[in-house]
Amino acid sequence: MSRFKIFESNDTEESVDALNRFFGERNSISRLSPTANRTSISGGNIASSFLVHFSTTHELAIERKTTTEHVFVNTAPDDGYMQVANGRRGEVTACGSRGVIVSMDKGAKVIVSGYHGRGLLIPRSSIDDALISLIGKLPAIPIEFDMALDTESSGGNLIHDAIVLAARQLEEATSPLGQPSVAARLEEFIINCLLHGQAHNYRDAITGERRTATPKQVRRAEEYIRAHTEGAVRLSQIAQAAGCSVRALQLAFRAFRDTTPMALLKQARLAQARSELVAAYPGATTVTEVAAKYGFYNVGRFAHDYKTAFGQSPSETLRLTFRPKPMT
Repeated sequence: MSRFKIFESNDTEESVDALNRFFGERNSISRLSPTANRTSISGGNIASSFLVHFSTTHELAIERKTTTEHVFVNTAPDDGYMQVANGRRGEVTACGSRGVIVSMDKGAKVIVSGYHGRGLLIPRSSIDDALISLIGKLPAIPIEFDMALDTESSGGNLIHDAIVLAARQLEEATSPLGQPSVAARLEEFIINCLLHGQAHNYRDAITGERRTATPKQVRRAEEYIRAHTEGAVRLSQIAQAAGCSVRALQLAFRAFRDTTPMALLKQARLAQARSELVAAYPGATTVTEVAAKYGFYNVGRFAHDYKTAFGQSPSETLRLTFRPKPMT
């Protein structure tokens, strides 16, 4: 899982040609410094995002005309500076303790000089999924982050450190980041750091939702789960009933319930099974029948989970609960 080198060169013309290929044919890259020095780009995937490590001793001007549905979060550089004009959003220079966040769907004009730094290219779709889980609805307009990333603020520092951590982990061949689930959780963490730690046009909606109520998608999912404790239920069915994507639903459950939809379904089924065992008369039903009714087809696993949840085995519940004898 080590990051891969896209190119490295000491030749100025070769560097410009390679950068043009990397950023796309419709982009324009030119050198502003006459000396021939080193330029390199390396990077690697973090789930759906792509981490880029860029270093140059040149002074380069890059006009990005190709647009994509991504947000590029550049941390505070280790050296040099990056000056970015991002469409009508204004102009910010990343240097010292300041990074820059670029909306890649708006085009950009960039000047870098002696730059050594890194950034994470995040699909807007991944950001939107996390945003939906927090505000409970589709965003009416695209989310736009403030361009300046202040790494001396608590939120900006956390974003910066998380991306630096990801970059370091990409260097390690044995890093847990090579596991898709780990990479997905790290990407999710970085995106949530952005949503909570950087100013943007949905901050009030997020903080207001957190103060008042659980998103309606979570409430709909809970209603569906309570009504479907019997039989086979797939996560995609719960998400469809909730009116959102599977990923958005999972994020919302973690944010507002500290669990997952399927874990909640399991808890609801165990509770229903217990209620039925408590109400059943010994000999009239069996543990196996009750387990199967609520989707537990491995009776041994059911008995283990049941005892973990309620402190006694299902057979003990069936045998020991006091009930009046049935009328004859």
